[in-house]
Amino acid sequence: MTHSSDETLVAAGDLRAFSSDLFQRRGVPRPDADLAAEMLVESDLRGVHSHGTRAQPGYLHRLKTGAARPTPDIRVIAEGPSYALVEGDEGLGQIVAHRAMSIAIHKARQSGIAAVSARNSNHYGAAAYYAMMAAREGMIGFATTNGPGVNMAPFGGAAPMVGNSPIAYAVPAGEEPPIVLDMATGWAAAGRIGVARMRGEKIPVGWGMTKEGEDTDDPAEVAVVLPMGPKGSGLAVIMDILSGPLSGGLASCHKPGHPRPDQGHFFWALDVARFTPIEAFRAEIDRQIRTIRATKPRKGFDRVYLPGEIEWLKHQERLKAGIPLHRVHLAELEKAAAELGVEPFWKKA
Repeated sequence: MTHSSDETLVAAGDLRAFSSDLFQRRGVPRPDADLAAEMLVESDLRGVHSHGTRAQPGYLHRLKTGAARPTPDIRVIAEGPSYALVEGDEGLGQIVAHRAMSIAIHKARQSGIAAVSARNSNHYGAAAYYAMMAAREGMIGFATTNGPGVNMAPFGGAAPMVGNSPIAYAVPAGEEPPIVLDMATGWAAAGRIGVARMRGEKIPVGWGMTKEGEDTDDPAEVAVVLPMGPKGSGLAVIMDILSGPLSGGLASCHKPGHPRPDQGHFFWALDVARFTPIEAFRAEIDRQIRTIRATKPRKGFDRVYLPGEIEWLKHQERLKAGIPLHRVHLAELEKAAAELGVEPFWKKA
């Protein structure tokens, strides 16, 4: 694996322990700290640095200021055989979301399919993680969330009025890696634009606009994220409804000025075995993957990849070789660690 001179290779296990330690220093109990750290490092392993440990300083700041609670009272406040509503009590989004998807998986095992909504939570990181929880159990999983406010213009608009909500599906396979679709409803997640800014890279025109409403390829100038056309704009509205109003929360366009973040999440899990024999399903998904992968590539492409396959390959490679973290990424983690009296492992002799 090649990496640039601006990057340092770190072992996933060391990064998990370091990340967990930082959470614990902010009062998060060890089991929850370990879980949140695992989720962040999994994103780094998959090459999704926008939602990995790069985001941790922000989570630590929320814990410091009280915007996120280290020991929330996460509980089910309404439920039936195939649904539940979870009160997040302003806990870390990763902990609230993991609890909610775990409930969806358990209920789907009993009833075939289950949906769970969570409210009063915080940013939960990468949506793919929760969908993949279901896939590991032989289920098809789905996850989405809204944000603390708005950062994306609706199609044709010049001002932010919707959130750049994600859509994540995961489908179990057999011998092949699972199919994992995790996409923003904008042309790119805001965090991905942030990574480009961190690296000093340009972005494609159309990803975002300046505060004056002009297109830009400079990530530092992006004030408003742009939707993935009218389809992305429409999907953003629907994901926001599933995550916000359905849980008793607010639509994102009504959050600016609201005293609390009021982030909501939505999940469902579908037990494949209730619809068709799971082994036959896995075999057909494997066959589908191999057939699509064998498609003749068009000019400029080396081959066809299935959704999530590139991230899967990066995950396998980085588990062995280490995770390349940019110097700015490391500097932000060092700053957060210094405030908590933790010496970064990459600084030790």
